[in-house]
Amino acid sequence: MKDIPTSPRIALIKRKRKILRLRLIVLFTILFISIIGALSYFSFNSRVSINNIVITGNSIIDTNEIEAHIKERMTGKYIGLFSKSNFLIYPHNKIYNDLIISFPRIENLSIKRQGFNTINVVINERAGSYLYCGLILPEEKNDVGENCYFVNNDGFIFDKAPYFSGDVYLKFYTNINGDISKPLNSQIFTVERFHEIIRFIDNVTSLGFKPAYLVVSDNNIYSLYLKSVNLNSKPKIVFKEDNVLPVIFDNLSVSMSKPEFANEINSKYDILSYIDLRFKNKVLYKFQ
Repeated sequence: MKDIPTSPRIALIKRKRKILRLRLIVLFTILFISIIGALSYFSFNSRVSINNIVITGNSIIDTNEIEAHIKERMTGKYIGLFSKSNFLIYPHNKIYNDLIISFPRIENLSIKRQGFNTINVVINERAGSYLYCGLILPEEKNDVGENCYFVNNDGFIFDKAPYFSGDVYLKFYTNINGDISKPLNSQIFTVERFHEIIRFIDNVTSLGFKPAYLVVSDNNIYSLYLKSVNLNSKPKIVFKEDNVLPVIFDNLSVSMSKPEFANEINSKYDILSYIDLRFKNKVLYKFQ
């Protein structure tokens, strides 16, 4: 098979096309690099960078801590070229997820950009209506309230609580649906069960009693301790896991509606030991 000779004119055309392709590749490469460089430079321009963070809605979570978390997420560059603080490409989702994880007290969160330089962070904090304080009620009254965690209205443990020496919050001492050594983000009971317990406690309160803390023993005996009037008194209302709470409350309510029963409980409250609701259609009680 013979080689077909290529004319000098065809060879010249091919060479020119090759040179043109190389020039176009170089041109487009330079153009691409120039555009990327310009965009990179533009991304750091102070006129399009977020430098103002407005935080509202928080009352317990420290504003400076929230701002520090946000600034940390907006520090640095994407792929070493583009500023993370640029209003067009700031890491909204990463900031959102970081705040939700780092601050369990946050229930709802909104992050919106305002103009080129500001983001508005609106926080709705969980209501700390109750406290979870571990498994066992301390022997010393002064230790009641140590190592507690805030609990919301659904029984969700969401934040470490400071020390409370009084009975500002109703406290729970029980096992939980989660890791007892790391109670954060756990449920005390299921949501439904927690609501049942709270309704029962609210009903007991409506009769004039003042619940202070609920202790659940290993054998599922519930002891609802009432506020005491002296150091030697620890009055409580006792019931069981399998008691139907509306039924045992009705038993207590009917008993309290009888003047002789109510008068005796109220007049001897300072020496009341317990009111026992564990037994069907019976209300037992004992004084010290």
